[in-house]
Parts: sequence; C-alpha cells; structure tokens
Amino acid sequence: MKHNRVGLKYAISGFYSALKTEHNIKVHFVIMFITLFAGLLFGLSRLEWLFVLLAIGLVLALELVNTVIELITDVLFEDKHEKAKLIKDISAAAVLVAATFAALVGIIIFLPKILGLF
Repeated sequence: MKHNRVGLKYAISGFYSALKTEHNIKVHFVIMFITLFAGLLFGLSRLEWLFVLLAIGLVLALELVNTVIELITDVLFEDKHEKAKLIKDISAAAVLVAATFAALVGIIIFLPKILGLF
C-alpha cells in the first residue's frame, strides 16, 4: 500500500508542476471550472455528466501528455529541428482534437439549456 501512496504523491506533484508552469493547462482548468459550475447550475442528468466529465478528462490527460512530449522533444533536440517541430505539432493536434470534441459535447449539452432560458 505504501508503494501506491508514493506513486500517487509523484503523480500529484507532476500535476501541480504542470499546472504551475503550463499556460494551456491553466486555461483548460478555468474552462473546466466554468463547465462544472454550469453543469451544477443547469442540473445535468447523469448521462450528461458522464459526457462532460469524459470530455474534461480527455482534454486534461492529453494536455499533460502533450506537455511531456514537448519536454522530451526539447531534451532530444537542443537546436531547432524539423522533426522536433513535427513531433510537437502532431502532439498539439491531439489536444486540439480532444478540445474540439469537448466543445461539441458542451454545445450539444449546454446550448439547449441556455436557449431555454430565453
């Protein structure tokens, strides 16, 4: 059990390090909190929460993986290199796909609720 706590400690430390140093993760966190607040405000159903939480988790996880890929690429390629750019661009594209999916989930779930206010 102690081994699991140590691993969790490192994971939490890594999470906070990314949150302190990476602008995009901060942006995703702000959007996440706004979305969670809106979900509570609109009283989402269980199924709606499932999709919202899945989208949030996917974006945050991919943003963390993207950050790691960028850090590794910076270590492997000290100077500007076309392959390094390609690696970073493709990694960022994965986050873009997830964020687009999350935005579509948000539109499908929240737009009818917002329009219902009028």
